[in-house]
Amino acid sequence: MERTDVLREMIAEKQRQIELYTAMVHEWQKELGESDSTLRPSPEGASNQGTPTQDDPVASVRKYQFFNKSQPEAAKLLLEYVTHPLSTQEIVTGIEKGGVTVGGKTPKDKKTNLYTILQRSDDFVRFKRDTWGLAKWPGAPKKTEQDEEKDKEKTSGRAAED
Repeated sequence: MERTDVLREMIAEKQRQIELYTAMVHEWQKELGESDSTLRPSPEGASNQGTPTQDDPVASVRKYQFFNKSQPEAAKLLLEYVTHPLSTQEIVTGIEKGGVTVGGKTPKDKKTNLYTILQRSDDFVRFKRDTWGLAKWPGAPKKTEQDEEKDKEKTSGRAAED
């Protein structure tokens, strides 16, 4: 392997570490209620791996981004990160990529499990069928008691089908 290849690999690894540390600092500042304005944007020409895209919102999720987080905590962080609603499957894929294990033996079981968790939490609302966002977002649909009853019926119906 040539020296230039080694240097490129070293640079890429350090950029990944910077992104991980930046995410950690951001999370700690958020926990303290402080602004993250002290974080500097990436220098020009640096990797933009930390920027989610509309086409593939989970592509920029890093390996341990949601380390030591519960499924709902990780889902909330993912949605805050991408800033737009995602399908249940996209959330499963994103949080698993970020280091969280979603319960279930099959992909369908994992999706059903996470769907149920999101549905029961006050932090999440469905923007459309099988698409979730954060309840605190402007324009988010309100969860009504009727919606919650329908959710319970659907979940118990799915459980009976399995």
